[in-house]
Amino acid sequence: MEQAKSPKQAKKRVAQYRSRASAKGSKRVEVTVPNRDAMLVKAIAGALRKGGEKAKRVRESIQPLVSVPRAKTGAELVAFFRNSPLVGTELSLERDRSSGRTVDLD
Repeated sequence: MEQAKSPKQAKKRVAQYRSRASAKGSKRVEVTVPNRDAMLVKAIAGALRKGGEKAKRVRESIQPLVSVPRAKTGAELVAFFRNSPLVGTELSLERDRSSGRTVDLD
């Protein structure tokens, strides 16, 4: 593979690569994990990237552990909120309408 001759060419090649990957349905993500889990996360990403039966098994194994089922009916949504740890607490849900603060960018 030919190396890019300038930083501008390198940026162009990276953009082209990412565009091709996106067209194939891939998404670049960056995560920070404990050192001991880095190889595990890389292995999971590799299996998902390759697709096939292994990716399906990995997805089916992990999905229930990390996601909350999406409410399909109004009753399920109400039940979700009633089971919230915040039930019974007094929350102030008013938005701060101030214009913010001035920042000197010079």
